[in-house]
Amino acid sequence: MKHLLVLSHCILNHAAKVEQDESELQDEYRVRAELLRLILEKDVQMIQLPCPEFLMYGSQRWGHVRNQFEHPYYIAQCRKLLETTLLQLEEYSQHPESFHLMGIVSVEGSPNCGYRLTCVGSKWKGEIGEDPKHVEEIQHSLRMVDEPGVYMKLLENELNERQLSIPIITMDEAVQAVKLL
Repeated sequence: MKHLLVLSHCILNHAAKVEQDESELQDEYRVRAELLRLILEKDVQMIQLPCPEFLMYGSQRWGHVRNQFEHPYYIAQCRKLLETTLLQLEEYSQHPESFHLMGIVSVEGSPNCGYRLTCVGSKWKGEIGEDPKHVEEIQHSLRMVDEPGVYMKLLENELNERQLSIPIITMDEAVQAVKLL
């Protein structure tokens, strides 16, 4: 039997992430390295999700929050991006004697690929400007919430519609699952 994990794009390609202070990502990178080491050791197969943020906004984009992506056009584009992956998952699911879909691995904190933690901000819109008070107001509107990002929520809905029972899990949970193989 082949074990498969579906990985958020930046787990395999962190160059697709929004540019930021790398020191803030050290814990994520540590877990990512452990997960990838275990995947190789245990011969787990990988499917990489496309990254909607990178494809639609490129490598020079600013950081966004979930509410900026919650609009019909963006969601429609994400649905298109997910279609070929969903078809692959349907195919693998039809052969449970040969394939075990272990889960879809999220990237917590992402406005798209977070599942149990995503970033929102009510004032994160428009021009930032130079007024320090306005910049501070924008920053104070940012918060992490225990909810899925736009892409993971859409993916979860699509899985349900297709009656595919594949859990969405964090990188930490994926590490634990792969260790049990």
